[in-house]
Amino acid sequence: MIKYEIVGSRLSEERIDIENEGQYMEEKTIKEIEGIIEQFGLLITQKSPLSTLKGSTHYHLKIGKQAGLLEVTYWPVKKRLWVEIHDNRRAEWNQAMISSFSEALAVCFSGSLEHIVN
Repeated sequence: MIKYEIVGSRLSEERIDIENEGQYMEEKTIKEIEGIIEQFGLLITQKSPLSTLKGSTHYHLKIGKQAGLLEVTYWPVKKRLWVEIHDNRRAEWNQAMISSFSEALAVCFSGSLEHIVN
């Protein structure tokens, strides 16, 4: 698996928990993530929560009908965002793109990248 996590970003900042601000910030973050997805010309083929990560938003991203998949997970409860390619979903395009795509997310959220090695 290839995995990058965005760390030290504004996603980890404490937010004042006033009426609906948390929900507003989550929606704003999702819109920013989807803006970067669009900038890279990726197609969202699935957007759903992961059952094991309550409150998360998980994306499956593709380029057209090409083989391979890039996955993005935003978990606001834990203030985490990561991008990964599972071994059985590797393709030339996603391996070539994961670093620059992850870097764009890191820049957007004023963070840095941590390459997670399993």
